[in-house]
Amino acid sequence: MNRLIRKVSMLVLVAGLLPVSAWAQDTAPAAQAKAEMKTDALSGLGREDLENRRQEIVVANMKFSNDDQKTKFLAIYVPYQEKLMNNLKQRKKLLDDYGNAQQNGVISDADATKLLNANLLLDRNRVLAESTYLHALKSVMPMEQALRAYQIDERLNVFYLNDILGTIHLAK
Repeated sequence: MNRLIRKVSMLVLVAGLLPVSAWAQDTAPAAQAKAEMKTDALSGLGREDLENRRQEIVVANMKFSNDDQKTKFLAIYVPYQEKLMNNLKQRKKLLDDYGNAQQNGVISDADATKLLNANLLLDRNRVLAESTYLHALKSVMPMEQALRAYQIDERLNVFYLNDILGTIHLAK
C-alpha cells in the first residue's frame, strides 16, 4: 500500500510537469512559433546563462510600440522576474533535495509528502506572481502583447526546467 501511495504521489508531481513537456514538443505550429523567437538568443544557453540573460531575451523578443512602453514594461517585469527566478531556484533546491533523499527512485512516504507539498506551494506562488504581473501589464500594453510576454516567459521556463529535471530519477 505504501509503495502504491509513493507511486501515486510521484505521478502527481510528474503529471504537473507533463503539460510543459507536451507543450514543448516539436509539432509544425510549435516549430513555426519556435522560429519566431530569436534562436541566436537561446542557442547553447545553459541554466546560468538563461538566468543572467532572461530579461535581455524577453525584451529582444517583445514588439514594443516605443521606448516609453518598453520602460513601463520593464518597471513591471523586473520585480516579477525576481520573484520568478527566486521560485525557480527554490524548485531547483527542492529537486536537489529530492535527488539526495531518494535512492534510484525509492523515497520514503514522509519525504514524498514533503516534496509534493513544497512543490505545490511553489506552483501556487508562481501562478500568483504570474497573475499579478499579467494583470499589471494591462495598464501598459494590449493584452495580446501581454500574452506574447507570457508565452516567451513560458518557453524560457521550459528550457530552465528541462535543465534541472534532466538528471532526476522518477520515483519507482
